[in-house]
Amino acid sequence: MVEGLRHLIELQSLDDQLRTLEEEHAAVPNRRDEFERRGQACEAKCSAASDALSAARSEQRRVEGILQEQEALLQKLEGQQLQVKTNDAYTALLHEMDRARQAMSDCETRILESMDAIEAARGSEVEAQLEREAVREQIVVEAKALDERERELNDELARLRPDRDGVCALLDTELLAQYARIAKRRSPAVVRIANEMCVGCRVNIPPQSYIEILKGERIIACGNCQRILIHAERVAAGTDP
Repeated sequence: MVEGLRHLIELQSLDDQLRTLEEEHAAVPNRRDEFERRGQACEAKCSAASDALSAARSEQRRVEGILQEQEALLQKLEGQQLQVKTNDAYTALLHEMDRARQAMSDCETRILESMDAIEAARGSEVEAQLEREAVREQIVVEAKALDERERELNDELARLRPDRDGVCALLDTELLAQYARIAKRRSPAVVRIANEMCVGCRVNIPPQSYIEILKGERIIACGNCQRILIHAERVAAGTDP
């Protein structure tokens, strides 16, 4: 029976290792997707910065066009000053000239604002491009490391799975089935006892069950969590009643 418990402990250890490796292996595609998302985020940031720069330049050109129109209008109005015949018409002409000058002043202010916006957008674009290059380089390094780790995981899994099959072949069929049933519900399926208590669920073991565990004549499961209980020191020492 002690030998069977040793095999159970070995099986539990292998399953723990396999579970950890399989979880890490299953996460590899998500990590590659994360690389893709990081790259796409940088591309989007660069695109947004480029769009902002284009928009600022377009706004400057648009306002410069309006300024040219107002300058042409003022020149036209100034040429009409000697043609008006009445004071009212002259006053109205002066008002139109003032409005043109005010519009020109507003355009000049907006052009200066556009120039500031262009400068800020150009800086943002350069910053986004530098960040994109840095992220690309980092992703290349991380992706290479992930590829290497995936190969290591595949090698480890390929090594441990046959080992597990070998241990299973050494176990009694009923004991293996009992272990499998427990492992489906909770892990670990095999736990040691300490101070007459199940380490898995922290519940005290009834005296009679504890005596049976020490006898080692049959497998004893925890009455609370149903895990298989072992006396680690007895199993390690190879004591078999």
